[in-house]
Amino acid sequence: MSEVTDIIVPILQRMQADLGDLKRKADVLTERMDGLTERMEAFEDYFTYTMGLTQQNKADMGRIRKEITAIKARLNGPEGQR
Repeated sequence: MSEVTDIIVPILQRMQADLGDLKRKADVLTERMDGLTERMEAFEDYFTYTMGLTQQNKADMGRIRKEITAIKARLNGPEGQR
C-alpha cells in the first residue's frame, strides 16, 4: 500500500501546486481585466461626452450658417432674392 501512496501522493501534490499557481494567475488576470474595464468605461464616458460636444458644435454651426444666410437675404433686399 505504501508503494501506491508513494507514487500517487507526489502526483496529487504536483496537481494541487499547479492548480494553485493557475488560480493565482487567473486572479492576476482578473485584476488586470477589471482595471482595463474601468479604463474603457472612463474612455467611453469621455468619448460620449466629446461626441456630444461635437454634435452640438455641428448643430450650432448649421444654425449659424442659416442665420447668416437669412441676414444676407435681408440686407440684400428684394433685388438680392432674384
